[in-house]
Amino acid sequence: MNEKKENSGFTSYLGDPDLENISLEDFQRTKFLDGETLVCEAQQVLMSTPVTDATKATKGVLSVTTFKLSFASADESDAANCYQQNYLLGVNDVCLSSIDSIYQLGERLKKKLVPGQNISGKIKELLVVCKNMRYFQFSFKLCDKDSGKSIANALVHHAYPKRHQLLFAYDYKEPCVTTTLLREVKLFQIRHDWEKELQRTGCPGWRMSQVNYNYQMSSLLIETLIIPQSVTDNIIKEAVEKFRNRFCPLWVWGTSDGAALVRMADLLPTIADRMEENKLLEHIRKSHPQKQAPHIIDLSSPSPKEIYSSYVKLRDLCTPDSPRIFKNQDFKFYGLIDSTKWLTYVSTCLAKACEAAEKIMRFNRTVVLQEGDGQDLNCVVASLTQIIVDPYFRTKFGFQSLVQKDWVAMGHPFANRLGHILSKEIEQSPIFLLFLDCVWQLLQQYPRAFQISETYLTTLWDSAHISIFDTFLFNCQHDRFMASTGNCNSHVPLTLRSVWDWREQFSEKDIALFCNPLYDDGFNEVLEPSTGLSNLEVWGQAYFRWLSQLEIPRGGKPQVDLYTRFLVQEILKIQFTRNDVNGKMSGKIDKNKEEYMDLIKKVNSFFPFSHNRALVNNPINNVLLTGDTLDSQSILNFNNE
Repeated sequence: MNEKKENSGFTSYLGDPDLENISLEDFQRTKFLDGETLVCEAQQVLMSTPVTDATKATKGVLSVTTFKLSFASADESDAANCYQQNYLLGVNDVCLSSIDSIYQLGERLKKKLVPGQNISGKIKELLVVCKNMRYFQFSFKLCDKDSGKSIANALVHHAYPKRHQLLFAYDYKEPCVTTTLLREVKLFQIRHDWEKELQRTGCPGWRMSQVNYNYQMSSLLIETLIIPQSVTDNIIKEAVEKFRNRFCPLWVWGTSDGAALVRMADLLPTIADRMEENKLLEHIRKSHPQKQAPHIIDLSSPSPKEIYSSYVKLRDLCTPDSPRIFKNQDFKFYGLIDSTKWLTYVSTCLAKACEAAEKIMRFNRTVVLQEGDGQDLNCVVASLTQIIVDPYFRTKFGFQSLVQKDWVAMGHPFANRLGHILSKEIEQSPIFLLFLDCVWQLLQQYPRAFQISETYLTTLWDSAHISIFDTFLFNCQHDRFMASTGNCNSHVPLTLRSVWDWREQFSEKDIALFCNPLYDDGFNEVLEPSTGLSNLEVWGQAYFRWLSQLEIPRGGKPQVDLYTRFLVQEILKIQFTRNDVNGKMSGKIDKNKEEYMDLIKKVNSFFPFSHNRALVNNPINNVLLTGDTLDSQSILNFNNE
């Protein structure tokens, strides 16, 4: 797309009587977190989405702080109670770390603003595109003449920090309180967690080594390494010098029959002799009870660059900047989706994971995943393989522990891949989103197998861009350790906050939607997903939720989900009524019944992420969905009390 010349569908808002009747006293000003400061503010800004009727723009105050871009208006009643509300962000707020691109718009102009540049001249309109496909259009037609320029300069300088210590996490002053629920998640930062995982799987032939204690051998690897029993620490010290990122073969999971899942990087390009690699592979063979030779899976394709290119095409498809572009895309949508290659890469990752799972479970062979630096597709395929074969990783705490183990602890470079820092040397690529999409595909094919819901996966992707939680802020454990101790040129030590403590962001009602009401904890089978393109779907909730034209008023999957929760609740109510002597169950079920009834009348197809007003009188849905919609997790929690 030409970045300099493009018809933006620019519309003047002057003379709109509805907008002129709103006074500044009606605006709900942005709320600041402890440590957050205001950078710039513009009044009487008009916000709209590029593909909606521009005359229906909302008037408000636009602010740029050290943490977020915030738009506050007098009309936010449609967000009350019914939709996911983040304690850290308002309805129309986005974290600066989530901003991907900023464009200057005009009568016949669309120009991408360069991060860090000094912007001169008048700015009439701005288009802000986020990494999670959300996007806003702001008009400064009613503002002071320099308001647009001030906002644009604040964004290009503060949304793209050049140093990690400039992220808001280092300034956030709110005390961090670890909840008891967080203790259920294994962070794999200490030896004990790895020891427990080795014991849980019962995989023989492997041992723990502290050869990298205090990161003395490699700052990119974890301190606790699980290696073949026949490998000495001296062998590891010599071998790591031959591998990219010093990522030698490491155990991440295994079976009691001796088949293991191993991850490793490629040899350094300067090394032609593969003798050291072959020696370690021979040790891996000896670690198997039957001395089975390991099966090696090459994960060199797709590369992070190819994945990023695919993501950009997908993002552009999901963020049309005019009604004309939206209509043109709609006519050839499936062809455009295919041209992004996104689903092709999803299919590839799932197929590789199925190959690994089959070798481990059916043929009892150890699988070695090998790729470049060992920290991109290795994370994706290793995680998917474990989800396919191990039911524990399909539970909420198990899934979170899996992300901690194979992504956080094993050193996926989140800071680089999520684009937290602006640098020409950093290769941005949404590898984690590719993984979440693959998990979503598995959830569609096996809804009984997962305790987590689609809403959970979408929320996790959003949370990866909030610059408060250390989970997704660093490239490796060593960087996280240095920041927490104040040894990274930071003025104060960073307070570590795990994203898994969801109460930091959401209410119990929102967290309840993270639970899949169809989950069957007795479903312990190995998954056998269909991985062909014809069997995959487009993850609409994650990619299209900000396109109001695609939203179905009071329809879509959320209606089915809420009704399923109601049915599960009714079944449990019948099962436990006899034991409910004191009426405790009935009290919980009947609590806030009117609130839930009101909810089911309003939700649209992108619930709980849409903030559009829904139609309220649809007799078909009223007949189908009459009843209490209390979430099933509340009942399950009661059952466990």
